Amino acid sequence: MPLPDPSVSRWLPDPDAEPPLRDLTVGQLLDEAVAKWPDQEAIVFSAYDDLGVSARWTYAEFAERARRVGRALIASGIEPGERCGIWATNLPEWLELQFGAAYAGVVIVPMNPLYRESEVEFVLAKAGAAACFVLPEDRGANLWGIAVSATAANEGCRLLVPLGEARDGAPGWDEWLAAGDSVNEDLLEKRRRAVTASDTSQIQFTSGTTGFPKGAELSHGGIVNNARIFAHKATLRENGRHSNPMPYFHCGGCVMATLGPIYRGMAQLPAIKFEPARIARTIEEEQATSTSLVPTMMIALEEEVARSGRDLSSLEVVVGGGSPVPPEVMNRWIERYGIGMANTYGMTECSPVVCETLPGDPVDLQTTTVGPPLPHIEVEIVAPGTTEVVPIGEEGELRSRSSMVMKGYWDNPEETAAAKDPDGFMRSGDLARMDANGYVSITGRAKEMIIRGGENIFPAEIEHAVRALPQVVDVAVIGVPDERYGEVCCAYVRLADGQALEAEQMKEFLTGKIARYKIPAHLRTVDQLPLTPSGKVQKFKLKELFASDT
Repeated sequence: MPLPDPSVSRWLPDPDAEPPLRDLTVGQLLDEAVAKWPDQEAIVFSAYDDLGVSARWTYAEFAERARRVGRALIASGIEPGERCGIWATNLPEWLELQFGAAYAGVVIVPMNPLYRESEVEFVLAKAGAAACFVLPEDRGANLWGIAVSATAANEGCRLLVPLGEARDGAPGWDEWLAAGDSVNEDLLEKRRRAVTASDTSQIQFTSGTTGFPKGAELSHGGIVNNARIFAHKATLRENGRHSNPMPYFHCGGCVMATLGPIYRGMAQLPAIKFEPARIARTIEEEQATSTSLVPTMMIALEEEVARSGRDLSSLEVVVGGGSPVPPEVMNRWIERYGIGMANTYGMTECSPVVCETLPGDPVDLQTTTVGPPLPHIEVEIVAPGTTEVVPIGEEGELRSRSSMVMKGYWDNPEETAAAKDPDGFMRSGDLARMDANGYVSITGRAKEMIIRGGENIFPAEIEHAVRALPQVVDVAVIGVPDERYGEVCCAYVRLADGQALEAEQMKEFLTGKIARYKIPAHLRTVDQLPLTPSGKVQKFKLKELFASDT
């Protein structure tokens, strides 16, 4: 689609683009899939028998399970519009709750299993949650005990259910479900019909790369349309099989990799959490045709295939995103597996995808851009802090406007006003350039800008250069205090097995490749970079680590 004015960085929506926007709820999306493909596999957990988790549900079976959860929510007295926390890893019950809540008109509040008491208490209280469903234990942590303690003084949270056996007087999952069997199906159907596309579907608390989360209020229509358009553009195969290691408490997991495959009638192959060996096994044995991976996952799967010899050749499309996919990583996947890359850019507040490459795009566009905006989204690149649209090719802040943008931050009008301009555009805080064909390149985070002696530096360029070192698997660059320059760059690197790297080696390698003032003054090696569950580096934690080391 040509730009309306090829001299400025502005992309306008195309009302005639496929697929068209529709007023659909999450429940209606599943109902349409059941009508088209009742006997097609919808959900398959096949690599977790040793953990006691297995499922192989058709679309008809999945919908009936969701309706049973909807009846149980009604039996528990959870009213339309009330909020329900889900604090668990990617389990079958998570999906039953997501769609059961959609049928009953209940808003879900996805919660990160890595949260601890203060965070759980904050999220449930901020959302005004009436209920919370909890995986009792995860990674040695007693989540049930934390939930009980966090809700002790929260009178609004009336229902606490463990995803397992009964505990402390609370009914277990099976007992809670059975209590809803007496609810008349007509009552659930009445609730289902009352839900509209403009109603809130979920409150997504942002992943926290810079600090404490805010709750983005996302509508049914916003997330359903975003997932439909994303899946169409990614060319996900109808009735294919999609491997999903993305966490359900993030839009990448419960919107893109769940609603998108449902729109295409695919079997979703979820991972309980990211474990490269199980995911590689699932892709090979279930013959996955597509998968969703952030860059750190792509690197880890490469390492797993090198160890195990697993065959990933069934893959046709890899959906990338979460953070910029390094071109060298993407090129290796394209060359080794012949995949197309649907490289995405988005943010939770936009439901989440804003831009996306086509798997059939030229390789250089797949590896160096995030594609053009989705056809029903308006995007501008503006001078940071202003609404002035910059010329084509010039760097500025990306902002977007569509019916898919969040309603606002839940119970936080001040933060909403700071993020959404009066004209309805959502500010991203990301720096970007747009070319004459509308393809967008993300160049950095405005908040991550490093100012060294008056020179503005953006970490993405340096990270790309450092990642080219043969010893380096992954890298994150931050700004750290310096008496002479105010700020200088520090590179935190994860090295390949058996490799070593000294600061002088790094500086020598980078000399002539990037400007001298951009070369990191400090080098630190780490076993792992601190990541959010969606794969983004938590740079504020690296700053804290640097401060504790000096």
